[in-house]
Amino acid sequence: MSRGLRYSDAVTLLGGSGPLLRAADRVAGAALTLATAGGSDLALGLFDARSEAVRLSEAALGRLSDSVRGLRRYDRTQRLQAAHGVLVVTAFFAALDECLAAARVESPGFSRDDQLMVATARPGSGWVAALLDADLPVPSADRTAQALLREITSWAEASGSRLLSFLRGLAEWDLADDRARRSLTSSLPVQLPPRAASLYLESARRLAGDIPEFGIWLGQLETHAVGQGLQHLEALLRPISSHFDPSAQRAALASANRAVLAHPVLGGEVLQPSLGDAYLDPRFQVKAAGPGARPADDPWWDAGVRNDFGDFLATYLTTPAAAEAPMLLLGQPGAGKSSLTRILAARLPAADYLVVRVPLREVRAEAEVQDQIEQAIRSAIGETVSWPALARDAGRAQPLILLDGFDELLQATGVHQSDYLQRVSDFQRREATLDRPVAVIVTSRVAVADRARLPLGALAVRLEPFDEPQVARWRELWNAADPARRPLSLSVLRRFPDLASQPLMLLMLALFDASTAELADLASLDTGQLYERLLSEFARREVARSFSGPDSALPRLVDQELLRLSVVAFAMFHRGRLWVTEAELDHDLAGLGFAAAPPASGGFRTPLTAGQELVGRFFFIQRAQAQRDGQPLQAYEFLHATFGEYLVARLTVQALTDAVARDAAGTLALQPRDDDDLLSSLLGYTPLTARATVLPFVTAMIDGPATRPWLIDRLRSAVLRPQWKPRAYQPVDRRTDFWTATYSFNLTLLVLACGLPLHASELWQHAADPAYWMRITARLWTAAVPSSMWLDSLAPITISRTWSPDRRRDIVLTAAGRPAPTRVDLLWSFRRHPDDPPAPALSGFNDDTSFDIALRAMALDGYLSTDLLRHALEPLIAAMPSALTEVVVHGPGDASSIARTLLDVWLAGLSSDDAQLGRAYARAIEAVSAGRAPSQATALLGASLDRDAARLPTATVTAWRAALAAGDQAALPPA
Repeated sequence: MSRGLRYSDAVTLLGGSGPLLRAADRVAGAALTLATAGGSDLALGLFDARSEAVRLSEAALGRLSDSVRGLRRYDRTQRLQAAHGVLVVTAFFAALDECLAAARVESPGFSRDDQLMVATARPGSGWVAALLDADLPVPSADRTAQALLREITSWAEASGSRLLSFLRGLAEWDLADDRARRSLTSSLPVQLPPRAASLYLESARRLAGDIPEFGIWLGQLETHAVGQGLQHLEALLRPISSHFDPSAQRAALASANRAVLAHPVLGGEVLQPSLGDAYLDPRFQVKAAGPGARPADDPWWDAGVRNDFGDFLATYLTTPAAAEAPMLLLGQPGAGKSSLTRILAARLPAADYLVVRVPLREVRAEAEVQDQIEQAIRSAIGETVSWPALARDAGRAQPLILLDGFDELLQATGVHQSDYLQRVSDFQRREATLDRPVAVIVTSRVAVADRARLPLGALAVRLEPFDEPQVARWRELWNAADPARRPLSLSVLRRFPDLASQPLMLLMLALFDASTAELADLASLDTGQLYERLLSEFARREVARSFSGPDSALPRLVDQELLRLSVVAFAMFHRGRLWVTEAELDHDLAGLGFAAAPPASGGFRTPLTAGQELVGRFFFIQRAQAQRDGQPLQAYEFLHATFGEYLVARLTVQALTDAVARDAAGTLALQPRDDDDLLSSLLGYTPLTARATVLPFVTAMIDGPATRPWLIDRLRSAVLRPQWKPRAYQPVDRRTDFWTATYSFNLTLLVLACGLPLHASELWQHAADPAYWMRITARLWTAAVPSSMWLDSLAPITISRTWSPDRRRDIVLTAAGRPAPTRVDLLWSFRRHPDDPPAPALSGFNDDTSFDIALRAMALDGYLSTDLLRHALEPLIAAMPSALTEVVVHGPGDASSIARTLLDVWLAGLSSDDAQLGRAYARAIEAVSAGRAPSQATALLGASLDRDAARLPTATVTAWRAALAAGDQAALPPA
């Protein structure tokens, strides 16, 4: 985001001088007063300002091409932005000249006092002052050329309006003829602004022939086909290159950067396009950021998606704002952030840009920014070079630092890095002070973007998923890499939009098709089956690389690989993150009995840990790495979060199936029942509903008829006699009671996944009131499951209250949500079976004191839902608490509280259905006439009846009034 540029600053940068510049300097410095403003230079009238601006423009812009030739990249950028500012002001005066000529105004006839007032005006007190001291519209990477033209138009409109207001205050305005006044009143605020923008555009396009930067800034007006490998950026910057050969160290860096263009996208035996060919310029969003920005939140991104990434980068690299604050480049895992930094470093001309790419995973996390840069340089060219020396040696080139992987510093080290971007900004500020201005781009995953404060002036960029033209273009490049291979079909890729829209996942689909030619066959599979085939195939490829045994042994080894990957998924799942550190993964693998292969004899290389050995083979697991105290720290993340969720479901179903099979194979009824050790180890920490897709995956894979009886038996034991024993597998700390409750809740979810409802009476077979025990168990679940996910956990469950065949209260859970909750059956709540003898009235509490104690219990619970309901009913509770606790039985299976009947009356009064209103009154009057209604309820109902009497039969209203007065149900009219 560019900082302000004033006209006086622009003219100074271009080496201009003259009365307008001197007036501008004095206005800006607020040093000019009437007492000292006597010189002829300051008697600056309207036409003087216009003429001076044109003179400066002709002088400065006329020699612009010569004046910027030979400058270093940053100084040239500053000079050209200044020229742009002069161009904007000149276009305004040229448009003003046309408006004055059309009005036939040759001179406003300023008096000397008027001229002095204009010349000495402070900002806000005169139009010339505002014109000279205001920030001018300048090119910026966060706005397109269309947006820049709109800003120039708005600026000219504001300046023209101020001028019109100023002219109206002059005596000469009153003396002018009506035609001239009408013409200026119309043209200055309406016709001048678009004309100024048009004149600016004409001049800028003329300049673009000699000054390519103007063409870059205006090039954003055009649209481009799908860009490839930032070739468009390279083409834009080539005409402005100085073509000076870099020094030896800079040349070595440039060669190292350039070499990656020829590398294949990913290693392996499958022919692939090179990185330079396969990389497609991304779609993106860009927004000026700073303190308080929320780039991790989707709603914050409201600027709209763009597809002119080459133009955007060219503008960014040719404006001074690049050296003022860092750019934060964000993307999802596999979006191509690191590839983008490699391509950018390769494409920028070495004569004009000194590019240092710093993979943050390979440098010391605790080091200062300069030390990280120097460490990266040594890794790239094998020489120890100080940054100040290299920056001084840059000559005319603009230094650009690419800090790749800020999220890896956070994930791998776990160290708080919220000030890292501010440290980067401080580094830029120091370098600018030392006349070594440097641009910096920092990459990160979107999800951790809120863990760093963005400094003032920062720019945030988010890479967007591929759209269909990009997928189609990528497919063409892939097919061209190996014409002998069966072509990858676009119609097949369209069937996997979630995967194909992510660059690295698209590569995964292509590699799968190249290895198996079966991608088209997967289109008919559900998501879980698709993931099983994809993951199994890549596991098979990795196992086959180092396996020399018979093919018949491969399936078992592949399953072992997927089993270990599932442990990785559970490690993330239990920690509530999309990533896990190497140390955490090793701890979990050891707890489940997995160990690394024994190291080969001999050598000094440190043996791989179990985690390193496992994830190092799979490219669909992203490895985050950082260095701390000289030691590498690593963290792992699935490129597609749903892969991890599928693997969680997969291992859950496998452990369940294995436990059922081992239980069925047992022959002794007295044998210890510990055959579900793996399943119970996995299910006691996190509810399976913590990720939305886990339970649907489980439901698709589970064999309900075969496993439900076993699950019911284990669930019954878990809720009747919960047990916990110390386990080696302990991914997170968990209270014992919370562990047992989470375990039983997950068993409940698995029972529901089998497809049949779960009755409380199935678990508490001999309890007098199974519903009571289900309620007690649910309270334990509520305590154990984090509040942030409890309501989400209930979303896929329908809860029904019913009666068992032997007349016990029952609760039924079903794995299907309903759009509306079921009505409360108060007779069920009062333990009144439908076949019990009718009771005219019921009381929930003996007196108001008991009800008050119940309210205190609700306050202690502290549930938000309870608080909201209590808050809504507080006026009723305070005025007539017994209206909520007294229940009237209207008929078989039909009971309601007095308060409920009153609410029904009030709501029915809002409808136009008179019959519904009559039914509501009949129930309410029956309730309050039962003899227990508080007097306030009778009074409220009587007042409502007076209001609605005109909508009801007169005789009925008369009878109801009599019943209310008598408080006697016998006085009620027949139903």
